[in-house]
Amino acid sequence: MANAPRPDHTVDFHVRLVDGGPVSPVLVRGTETGDRVRMGAPVGTLTLDESSGRDVLLVAGSTGLAPLKAILEQISLRPDPPRVHLFFGARTRDGLYDLEDLTKLAGEFPWLTVVPAVSDESGGHGFTARLQSGGRAGGGDVEHGNLSDIVAGHGPWDGHDAYVCGPSAMVGHTVEQLARLGVPRDRIRLETFADAQR
Repeated sequence: MANAPRPDHTVDFHVRLVDGGPVSPVLVRGTETGDRVRMGAPVGTLTLDESSGRDVLLVAGSTGLAPLKAILEQISLRPDPPRVHLFFGARTRDGLYDLEDLTKLAGEFPWLTVVPAVSDESGGHGFTARLQSGGRAGGGDVEHGNLSDIVAGHGPWDGHDAYVCGPSAMVGHTVEQLARLGVPRDRIRLETFADAQR
């Protein structure tokens, strides 16, 4: 689920197609707008610390963006939102599936900076993302390299609340980097794809 609770009860999903999977092919190829879908309760536990007034660091790998986008939407409803840095990484540019909407949000919210990153530039269709957000004056291209290293290079993050979601290895490396940079472990919230599958 990729949104905060809404008055109209609509929900957004980010679904990565896994060929041969039991659910994603049906959702991606077999549903249309208006179809009814029955679902159970959400499985993940990644939620925004509403009691904190600190700036926020969001680090998403692939469809790990979904819960972080819900947190971003929740932050946007605050009368005085904190500064938010969202790092969105994928293997290739094609994996940055929601970059158009993130770019739009970065243009709407002066407190939001979005940094897209890819680890393998050999794939993808070669578009260039231009982000109009605070802290990236004039926009910027997609960054290249390991997502946790890119996040570390943009620090310091020791004054932020950090939320990390994505593949287990990426989450582990990012948490290690943040701890090394002085972010207290109790201010790092995380969820891996393995956690969400339980």
